[in-house]
Amino acid sequence: MMGLPHFCLFALFCLGGVSQNVPRLKLIPKDAMIQTFNQKERLMAMFHEAGSPQVVVGGRGTVWILTFVGSEITPTQVPVRVEEKAEKDCKKAAKGHCDNFIQLIERVENNTLVCGTNAGFPKCWILVNSTLQKTSQGQFVTVQGDSIVSGSPSQNAVSIAIEDSLYSALSGNKSSIQRSYGRKKGIKTRESWLSHAEFAGAALFPHEDRKEDEIFFFYNEVNQSAGLDEEPYKTWLGRVCKVDQGEKPVLADSWSTFLKARLVCGRPHEPTLFHQLQDAFVLREAGQTKAVLYGVFSSPWGSSAVCSYSMKEISSNLEKSKFKDATGSIPHPRPGTCVVPDSSSVSRMVTFIKDHPELETVIYPDEKQPLYVLQTNDSYTQVVVDKVRDASNVSHDVLFLGTAKGKIHKVLRSKERTVIIAEISPFKNEAPVRNMILDATTGHLYVSTEFEVTRLPLKDCSQYNENCWRCILARDPYCGWDAAGKSCSAVSQENHANRLIQSLDAPSTTQACKTAEGKLAQAAIKKVNVDRTAYVYLPCPLRSHHATYSWVKDSKVYPCSMEDQSCTLRFGQDLPMDEGVFKCTAREEGYKEEITAFEVSLSSGRILELALRASGAVLLAITILLL
Repeated sequence: MMGLPHFCLFALFCLGGVSQNVPRLKLIPKDAMIQTFNQKERLMAMFHEAGSPQVVVGGRGTVWILTFVGSEITPTQVPVRVEEKAEKDCKKAAKGHCDNFIQLIERVENNTLVCGTNAGFPKCWILVNSTLQKTSQGQFVTVQGDSIVSGSPSQNAVSIAIEDSLYSALSGNKSSIQRSYGRKKGIKTRESWLSHAEFAGAALFPHEDRKEDEIFFFYNEVNQSAGLDEEPYKTWLGRVCKVDQGEKPVLADSWSTFLKARLVCGRPHEPTLFHQLQDAFVLREAGQTKAVLYGVFSSPWGSSAVCSYSMKEISSNLEKSKFKDATGSIPHPRPGTCVVPDSSSVSRMVTFIKDHPELETVIYPDEKQPLYVLQTNDSYTQVVVDKVRDASNVSHDVLFLGTAKGKIHKVLRSKERTVIIAEISPFKNEAPVRNMILDATTGHLYVSTEFEVTRLPLKDCSQYNENCWRCILARDPYCGWDAAGKSCSAVSQENHANRLIQSLDAPSTTQACKTAEGKLAQAAIKKVNVDRTAYVYLPCPLRSHHATYSWVKDSKVYPCSMEDQSCTLRFGQDLPMDEGVFKCTAREEGYKEEITAFEVSLSSGRILELALRASGAVLLAITILLL
């Protein structure tokens, strides 16, 4: 068997290099709208209704209603205090976390439901405008005393509102999937079906016949028997049918259609590195049943991968797979089918499901490999996806991925490749992204960490507005070059006919713009005078992390050191100083651009540290001698 280090290297070798898997640009949004909270708030839940100017977030003992108008955010605070008796009992039992951490905010039956830990005794309220009301006991359909959320702030709450009901999942020792609020019968999973599950997401998969609608929950289980060369976690999907009412007498209060299957982010028959699902999102175009599941997975070493799965194939696998450890004939209709069976077949079906909910089929990603493996010192925590039509009215998936360092990666999935368009840094403080909600109606992305909330535009074409090439090479399907207006403009239904210039899939964009070379003006060349024996750095800012950089003087190419934001030419003992004009050139997809240039002359004089600045950030210090 392979040792752990070999296993790690082998998996990276197999899965790396799928696409350009570092962000092309690193951007700080201009005039970002940010609401910052006290660190004690510990924001956990976030809710936004499409088309609304408001976002509702929940923290420690408080719900905040944030209203975005123009460039201003108006916060309204709604206290959600812990009940006195619950707090007293919590402190007496020395449980810790004797406060009310808001874990869930959902809209069901025209009610905004707010649920919190309530000092270990979970409770829910109804939010009406900016006040809280008690919920009616008749609206809760939890069974056997289960609550909608857990009593611990360390356990994630996963929920999904469908029509007039709320479906929720509890993580931890007593993990369960349940229909927990609304008018339909309350049912849940049996204890033997889940083992210490940690839920990461939920989604509805609709069918043409709405009676066949499926509800999916995605979760991890700790592989307690794993050896050094085995997976520390296993990722699963659990599926139930919307029409399920539980069937007496075998599963009177339990799902009679529950099925579960392994979900893997990796290649078949090869060791996989990405065992733990961090977040999941199902993208479905309006009016269509075709859908794609996107998941972000992590390894024990902190690296991340993105995998996609066809929901149609997943549903098909659930219909055809063998049942694990099942012997003998399979009842008809097939157990787990989303059809209300006749009374004569109910008993055999539900008895079979009670003992054999697990399927043998392992579900692998599209193309049997990840879309890409992230090659930075960051990792993904959240994912949402938008369906975008480019300037030619061709549809593309654009992923927005939150990271552990509070960044957002904007990613284009096109026919030929997957490209990380940009890394966006909107927050003041570094903290993991906890929630992301995309509103395609208004064209905004809402993002939160434990301490901050921001709203970002999906279309931010001004970031690429300097010239045709900057706009084209961005490969942002939201933006195209307007040759007449000489600007990078947002794609809209109105300008589809005008055909803004884009080149999202082409391996070379040489024909896209009139000129394929950008030259520096003579006035932009910096003149410096240095001592022949001085140790000198010449910095060149990296405008694109997908370009190839080089320093040139009189047709001679000089090596440079690639650093975080600079391709630096270093003179010293190994590379003696020389006179002349040194130009830093970037090449990308058929375009050549001179980034910076220095005219160096040799002399003696006063030594000074000169800080060269670009985009408001200090790149490097260069030791030179001034005349």
